Parts: sequence; structure tokens; C-alpha cells
Amino acid sequence: MMSVFRASLQELQLPVTQQREAIAGVLFESTGHLSADDIALKLEERGEHVGKATVYRTLNLLVDVGLATEHDFDEGFKRYEARIGASEHDHLICTSCGRVTEFHREALDDLQREVTEAWGFQPLTRQVKIYGLCSECAASADEEDFRRAV
Repeated sequence: MMSVFRASLQELQLPVTQQREAIAGVLFESTGHLSADDIALKLEERGEHVGKATVYRTLNLLVDVGLATEHDFDEGFKRYEARIGASEHDHLICTSCGRVTEFHREALDDLQREVTEAWGFQPLTRQVKIYGLCSECAASADEEDFRRAV
């Protein structure tokens, strides 16, 4: 993926810097949804000195060239994930603990295809976000409700 990133930078006539590569590397190595703060922390742990503004600019660049996807899970900040090689997927978001679970269902792909074809629409991407309680938080909520009722 790094070679695609370098080629994208060259195509845009932007310099390939060690800081940009470090930021992209953290994102490309991750299997989760990282915030700019998560990336800055990982870089700091590696001894990389990268300003927060550079992290944000590079993340925006990665999104612009199609190598990353930006997600807004209503946390007050955005999260990012590498896009190359990632299949289309959707998210379950726990409103109690903040856990984000990815899922994929062919039925949603089929529905998307059916709807977009019916309207002659060319989709670029899809984001289905379902908010609620994960099984652990739901179980804790049930226990709390039970204790209050007793």
C-alpha cells in the first residue's frame, strides 16, 4: 500500500516525506478505526516526532486519494481506516462503551445494488451505522434494571 501512496503523492506533485510515510504506515498496519490522536500516540511511542496538524493533513490526503475512509461515529472526532483491500462493510456502534463492530451482509449489498440501479445512481461508498448497546453493555443494563426493581 505504501507504494500506491508514494505514487499518489508523486502524481499530485507533493513531496514524499518521512512523516507522511510514518502516518500512512500506522494507518495501513492497523485493522481498526484510528483517530488522529491514536495515530499521533502510536507515532510518539515509536519515537517519531510528527505534529498533530501534519497528522490531520496527511489523513485528509489519504482520504482524498482513496486510500483511507473517514468515519464519524458521533464521538466528536473522526476515525480513519485503510481502504485498499478492505471489503465494503458496515458498523454497529455501542452508545455506552463506544465499541465499534464491523459486519458485512450480502443482503445489504444486494439492496444497495437494487436501489441504485432503480434510480440510475452510481454509488461511491456506503456507510450503514447502527447505534445501540453491545451485548456486554446490554447485559449490564439488564442487571442494573433488575437491581433497581428489587
